[in-house]
Amino acid sequence: MGAHLVGPGFVLADRYVIEDLLAQDGQSESWRARDRILARSVVLHVLPSSSAHATELIAGGKRASQVADPRVLQVFDAIDDGELSYLVREWATGQSLDLILADGPLPARKAAWLMREVATAVVKAHRTGLPHGRLVPDAVVLTQFSGVKIIGLGTALPLRGDQLPVDPELGDTVDLGRLLYACLTARWPGGSVSGLTAAPTEHGHLLRPRQVRAGVPRSLDAVCDRVLSDVSRYGEPITSAVEFKAQLTQILAAEGSPPNPTVNFVAAPELALATKSQRPPSVLPRDTGGPVTGEHPIYTDPPATDDSPLRRTLLWSVISVLVVGAVLLAYLVGQQGSGASSRPPASISNSAGTNRSADLLEPIAIETAADFDPEGVDGENPDLVPLAIDDDPTTAWETVRYDNDPSLGNLKSGVGLLLDLGQLKRVRAVNVGLQGDATSLELRAAPDAFAVTASSSADDYAVVDSVEGAANRADFSLETPVKTRFLLLWLTSLPSEDAGHYRGRVSDIEVLG
Repeated sequence: MGAHLVGPGFVLADRYVIEDLLAQDGQSESWRARDRILARSVVLHVLPSSSAHATELIAGGKRASQVADPRVLQVFDAIDDGELSYLVREWATGQSLDLILADGPLPARKAAWLMREVATAVVKAHRTGLPHGRLVPDAVVLTQFSGVKIIGLGTALPLRGDQLPVDPELGDTVDLGRLLYACLTARWPGGSVSGLTAAPTEHGHLLRPRQVRAGVPRSLDAVCDRVLSDVSRYGEPITSAVEFKAQLTQILAAEGSPPNPTVNFVAAPELALATKSQRPPSVLPRDTGGPVTGEHPIYTDPPATDDSPLRRTLLWSVISVLVVGAVLLAYLVGQQGSGASSRPPASISNSAGTNRSADLLEPIAIETAADFDPEGVDGENPDLVPLAIDDDPTTAWETVRYDNDPSLGNLKSGVGLLLDLGQLKRVRAVNVGLQGDATSLELRAAPDAFAVTASSSADDYAVVDSVEGAANRADFSLETPVKTRFLLLWLTSLPSEDAGHYRGRVSDIEVLG
């Protein structure tokens, strides 16, 4: 094993075959491994059992596995074999916030949405008594289909050999404010971290986001100030994740909030599991997409030398290719979800006055597809998803088997396939090939607010049509076209496979506009 705790080919627990080293930090190592029982990739975080933090790592991993939130990465196992202590976590790819911010700040509404998602997960973790302790940009990952994921809940500090602060929940709240500040300015308050430069100060005091970058909304500037300033000019300090989330929810819901701009997500190669067409990735824009109003920043960056946005874009593209094996961010992004939300679905943009009979329907390409299992743990056969969009009706993606009841064994409200059309498209019809009879399914569409990243909650997709007990085919013809980027095929009742067993199968999908 040389200088490492384990190495390629090493097998842990007679199950996990070590493949590639992902990261090393002090005594801890992170490896990609293969679960040879379930035939899937996982990530292992490994410490020597003699480490002073080994017990904390195992305990933190077990506690993190109890936080039922789709934004928190799932821990499959926590093991101490007397020589090594290690966690087994889900494997997937995404793009961490530090890499996204390397190309500049986010649009304001995108920043608010992202941080509300992070805060929602932190609130749930705090309710179980589990703080994070190190919410920095490389601990937040954006995935193409699952939205926001948080890395290292309960485990980040033991892996680094660090201790929790005196008031860990307040520390997490301050980190939430720092993350929002970073999203708005691409600077980190209090020093350089995760590759971001330190936020500017004046006379020892942190400059507010509006003083650093023009166009930052006053409402978001106020949230940062109330979290990070010793004496806020906007009101009482925000000292809890609950209050932080509430403020962002209010801002996003306020009438007249700036629209969520269309931004192309820079997907890591492994995210394109089921891809019909490849498009060159683009990067997040540096501007807010709106006019500059209000205060002018009193801080500006030093004059650029040879660091134009184009050059930086090309540089990051090259870097992402060169380090794909190590920094593809093999973060453990799970499809685990929580229970269904009680809030109503968001509204969908409909085109008005369209004469469908006057226009021929045109095929709309499905850029990528993924299984969608927000109420489950291990997903719904993600490796089979390409078979649903391969234009071959003899092959099919299938759900896992459910027993005793066609309504997914009364275990879930539904499972399905999430389709990414690449950008907002006007959809008029969707034709779905099925295998088996008596399949009930819904066609759902994401609202404009999810034109960038798909939501991980089925309740965020509006039901635009449904079919009960379909045999071999389900054709959705929309009276009024919907404008959306993400479509969700949501299966609610499955055909019988044999006595007492049920399984759904989708053999082909055609989207028309």
